[in-house]
Amino acid sequence: MKSLQKFIYIVIIYLFIIAPVSNANSPNPLSANQEAIEIGKKLYKVKCAKCHGIKATGINSGHLQTPNLRKYRKGYSAFTDIIVNGYLRMPAWGGMGKINVQQINQLASYLESIAFKKSNWNKK
Repeated sequence: MKSLQKFIYIVIIYLFIIAPVSNANSPNPLSANQEAIEIGKKLYKVKCAKCHGIKATGINSGHLQTPNLRKYRKGYSAFTDIIVNGYLRMPAWGGMGKINVQQINQLASYLESIAFKKSNWNKK
């Protein structure tokens, strides 16, 4: 029972102390906003999961691997630019129709929340 209590204590400390600090410098105005993260998760499933996988780890089509968005290292501004303008094989807006700035920030909030290294989202 003590190990369960210790685990719960660690989770509480992470949620209330460590997690908010890790996103404190993000240029995304919706960073760490739980409502934005949930909306971003739904948007991701509709707009991004087909190419980047349901867990955002990329998909291997046999000869090409789509990027693992949990390891995204270009920063928030580059992310928004890629969504709007496209990059290499990715068409503008992901080829899935336009989305507005609020939705881009929600997507970024979701991806930031699941990223392996959240500090990469702090770049402008």
